[in-house]
Amino acid sequence: MGAIGWELLIAIGRFFAHPLTYIFLIAMILLGYRRVKKERADFHTRVQDTLDDLLTPMVPGLLAGAAVSIAILLAGASVPWSFLLLVGLLYVVFLLTGRAWLLSPSYVLGLAVLIAYFIPSQLETGNMTVDGWLQTLAEANLMPAVLLLALFMLAEGILILKNGQKHTSPLLKKSTRGKWIGAHKLQRLWFVPLFVFVPGGEIEGMGWWPVLPIGDGGLALWLVPMAIGTSFTIYHTLPWKAASLHGQRVIGAGILALGGAVAAYFYPVFVLVTAIMAIVLRIAASIVGKIQEDSNPPFFTMQTKGVKVLGVIPGSPAEKMELKPGEIIMRVNGIPVNGEKDFYKALQRNSAYCKLDIADLNGEIRFAQSTVFHGAHHHVGVLLVKRKEAPEEETG
Repeated sequence: MGAIGWELLIAIGRFFAHPLTYIFLIAMILLGYRRVKKERADFHTRVQDTLDDLLTPMVPGLLAGAAVSIAILLAGASVPWSFLLLVGLLYVVFLLTGRAWLLSPSYVLGLAVLIAYFIPSQLETGNMTVDGWLQTLAEANLMPAVLLLALFMLAEGILILKNGQKHTSPLLKKSTRGKWIGAHKLQRLWFVPLFVFVPGGEIEGMGWWPVLPIGDGGLALWLVPMAIGTSFTIYHTLPWKAASLHGQRVIGAGILALGGAVAAYFYPVFVLVTAIMAIVLRIAASIVGKIQEDSNPPFFTMQTKGVKVLGVIPGSPAEKMELKPGEIIMRVNGIPVNGEKDFYKALQRNSAYCKLDIADLNGEIRFAQSTVFHGAHHHVGVLLVKRKEAPEEETG
């Protein structure tokens, strides 16, 4: 127990000394900054604060890291330090592209397994440190790596399913017909610290544990900064529906990858098969989602009768009235509205109060009312599909 406690302290120290710990946090804040910039360009206001991209995914990411850590530790899988170094390098490269979807475990861990699998042990660069790392990587046992890949794919699917639908970002975009339509963007980076065994330390295997071979020298306990990223735009359905379907597809891919990881324990060739399968299945999940999106008409469009809610600003009268994306406002202060201009004119009829007739997502009419900010009747806090070319039209 003393060895484990000492290794735990060292692991925490490594974690806070690791540059990726801070790079991931900065990247999450930068994603928030870019989101707010886009929202202001479309609606002249932000929906969530910049730090929301750091805070909203933080607890789910930590819980996912804890769950994967428990699974990988109970399996006794020791991941080679050379492989973790390669994963860190790939994270940095993909982060530099600014594309969150590249940080899917299928791409980062899957590509890392392929590189390690095919790298020749005789490869030399002339640098002793690099050559030593490459040789260690070429000789590494990759069975724990594909297990980690599968577990992270499952974690990604669950995070998209459960947390992805929260605080999606509304935006405006031109359709193929040249008309402005509304959409929601799910772009998230989950910070997922991972406890993992690495060969070479003071912890000794006992009995059945660890299950996978660890080599000589015992085990070290590392706390490794890792992340899961996703990004896709939703045009043709409600955000929560798209996130749910996409999450289920990724979970399905993760289950198949887990089967491949188990098979790799008995048949080493499945290390390669699982890595390729993980990448292909993740790409397929994205393609299927895009096909489903493209096969349906845009969901958030300008209405001939009423105005459809695209988004709601937190803390606003619209949120107090429990307005939801996809609902249609039919009347404002008793006046039928057949477009955005009608909506704003009807709001001006009562400078202190707002009464709405709303068709909910089931098509049933409900009524809502709230006070509005004094002297700012147009700031109800509801975001609508509108023509961006018209600067006089502000956020509702």
